[in-house]
Amino acid sequence: MLNRFKEERERLHREWNAGQITSCADFTHAYSDVMDEFILSLCISGWDGETSEDVAVVALGGYGRREMFPCSDVDLMVLYSPAAKKKITDVTDALFYPLWDSGVELGHGVRTVKESIAHAKEEYFFQVALLDARLLCGSQNLFDKLQEAFRSKFTAGNREGFVRQMKAFRDSRLARYGSDAWLLEPHIKDGRGGMRDFQAMLWTGQVVFGLRGLEEFENGGLLLSSERKELADAESFLCRLRCHAHYLSHRKIDLLYFEQQSELAELSGYTDSEGGRAVELFMADVYGALETIHRAANLFFEHVDDVLGLIDRSGRAADKVLEKGVEIKGGRIQLTASPEEVKKKPQLLIRVYLAMARTGLPMHHRTRQQVMRMLPLFGDKERNSPRLAKAFFACMMEAKDVLSVLITMLETGMLDRVIPEFKRIHRLAQYDLYHIYTVDRHSLQTVSEVHAGLTGMQALKLTKKIAEPKVLYLAALLHDIGKGSGRDHSIEGADVARSIGKRLNFTNKEVDDLDFLIRYHLFMPESAMRRDLDDPEFIERCAKLIGTPDRLAMLYCLSIADSRATGPSAWSEWKATLLEEMYLRAGSALSGGVVPVGSDRDEEGVEWLRGQLIEALGDESVRMPVASLSGDYISTFSTGVVVSHLRAHRDNYQRIRQRSFISAMPEEKGWKVLIMTADAHGVLAKICGLLTLHGLTVSRARIFTWEDGTVVDVLDVMPPEGLMLDEVDWDAFGEQLNQVFSHRFPLAEKLYTMLEDVRRKTLSKLVGEVRSRVMIDNTSSDRYSVIEVHAPELPGQLYRLTQRLADLGLHIHRAYIATEVELLIDVFYVLDASGGKVTDTALKEKIETMVLGDMGDREDD
Repeated sequence: MLNRFKEERERLHREWNAGQITSCADFTHAYSDVMDEFILSLCISGWDGETSEDVAVVALGGYGRREMFPCSDVDLMVLYSPAAKKKITDVTDALFYPLWDSGVELGHGVRTVKESIAHAKEEYFFQVALLDARLLCGSQNLFDKLQEAFRSKFTAGNREGFVRQMKAFRDSRLARYGSDAWLLEPHIKDGRGGMRDFQAMLWTGQVVFGLRGLEEFENGGLLLSSERKELADAESFLCRLRCHAHYLSHRKIDLLYFEQQSELAELSGYTDSEGGRAVELFMADVYGALETIHRAANLFFEHVDDVLGLIDRSGRAADKVLEKGVEIKGGRIQLTASPEEVKKKPQLLIRVYLAMARTGLPMHHRTRQQVMRMLPLFGDKERNSPRLAKAFFACMMEAKDVLSVLITMLETGMLDRVIPEFKRIHRLAQYDLYHIYTVDRHSLQTVSEVHAGLTGMQALKLTKKIAEPKVLYLAALLHDIGKGSGRDHSIEGADVARSIGKRLNFTNKEVDDLDFLIRYHLFMPESAMRRDLDDPEFIERCAKLIGTPDRLAMLYCLSIADSRATGPSAWSEWKATLLEEMYLRAGSALSGGVVPVGSDRDEEGVEWLRGQLIEALGDESVRMPVASLSGDYISTFSTGVVVSHLRAHRDNYQRIRQRSFISAMPEEKGWKVLIMTADAHGVLAKICGLLTLHGLTVSRARIFTWEDGTVVDVLDVMPPEGLMLDEVDWDAFGEQLNQVFSHRFPLAEKLYTMLEDVRRKTLSKLVGEVRSRVMIDNTSSDRYSVIEVHAPELPGQLYRLTQRLADLGLHIHRAYIATEVELLIDVFYVLDASGGKVTDTALKEKIETMVLGDMGDREDD
């Protein structure tokens, strides 16, 4: 019996993999039949004639529905009469032990009818499981008694209580597994729009209306034929996906893990095409199925609330006519205009959303259905109307809950009617660990973040600097509209947005501002994290590019909103600080007018700083004349910090000549470490290597060499969790650094031993497609070449990079390190061996070859 069961199970597996079973329903039914046959054989062999009169084996839950997936639990209940109590242990042993030996996950209970009803009172999930109960073998009479007792106690006359509990469990389930269907790793069973939502509809329909299955829902008037087909297709898609996921993982798994999505796409028959990558097309269909089920479930439960009168009437808004055809009824927005009135005035459809926005109330489910059916009336004439534009922007700018309004617009199709181009990014997946939402959902979240930001950034008084907030709102909605095109999405999106702005009655200036915001929406986050904000030349360039305080304020708001809407990995206090610093510095440059770099004003500023230093020092003597300090150096640090460097140099001069002087102090985010030593080739690489050996991570480095050959390195360092600054023996660290400089300490060997195993393990765990690349930029700085390296985030990476650059004869002036979800972005300001920019083609190729080779990756692999 056991061998036959295993053989049949393997046969099903082979037929599924070979494509001989194409319908998921056929598979789950067939597997249920195999399980039935096995259990029936166990009962026949282990029972005597009397047992079948006093015992019933009942399938529950998914097994009861004949929906057995490859790794599903087998939910069984052995029902027995009191007369069989003495022999029930022998009966269950004969049944359960072979099932455990088969390797299936067994959920089981052994109860009388009375005990079953008592348990159902205590355990709601058992109540639900009994709705799908199916007799496998044994006493039909006993099973019928259970069914009758269940109907009497829990369904007949208890519809309201059942629904309240179902909705409460649904809310708690979504809170646990994901209340958003657009998550990067959706849960296809228990998440929003998952298979449990589908089953919740069917269970509730059975209890409240006595309807079983979608066909009876349609016949009962709960679904249109088109809605039933769409819902059935969505459920079938998720069922098939669940089969693939179980076989792929060899266990019961319903969360679509990021690293498995590509393989699941392939198993589901998706291939790369001009329309997109296979995994992105696959995930778009996953989100589509989840969205379909979620929308249907929400509408269904709202209908049930209406039928049973379960709407909470306490504290709800009073019924009110908001305008002709749009009213508040029962605490919801309702379209009361007749179809004929809407035909004459299609603009009423957008007014429903405006009512939602201004009142903060949800739209009634019947109104949602009405709007969806009437959308064909909303055509080009309405789309190009100034009244539409005014109402649309009011929906965003005046909304009490703008995200709810926009999500309703998206789900009902109104957003695509207003902006047909938005269909380009509908359900478009972003296959990385950076974004947690699909492109369309991320765009809506960005608008919500803008809305919150404009009321929460009063300290910077941004709202007063933004002439037309509607430009910023539309930019937030459309900033990623160019994704999926195959082109740079910022450029593509800016081009698409221009025509949308014109259609929505923007002035030429507003269209240009919209174009600018979308074209450069990544400029501030990338520049703030990867460029030298202490470089006045760079800030001047930024100010010149941005042009006006109005654009700067909008770009700053959009940058914050986009980052926050992307996900927790894209936002941090550190990033917020850098963005604010860039905003304030660029704003300062704009307030004085954009002046070409290298102007008299630039030189005057440096001389003013020298004067401040001389004044701060007074009669105090120092070894380094203030006049010999470079303008670049004294512009980077405050007057107080420069004075502290001069004093440290004076007081520790002999030590600096022979070894290293180290000073460290705590900051809000990590430590700031000052290292002063004699100039030597590859100093930064050696310092970074030794810090790595001590478990310290460098996040920023500013490196200067004074005229007397003193290297002044100021490093922002992140300690391991729990390590305090005073626990580090900096004198011992300095002595070890001196040994490194004098080649008496085998730094490279110790780092290799320490990091190689960790690096190999980290590489094996990396998911997605983290590719290494090198960019050499000779335009961002007048004096330096900027080398930007993107590489997997691996231990000791900064040491490897700085050592390679030193090996190539490059002098590193500054370094910035940013981490963005498994991706390390290192930016180096460098000069070549002759003190100039890196312009030689052969040297550029050598840099790329050596750096990428060390990362174990090549772009052209």
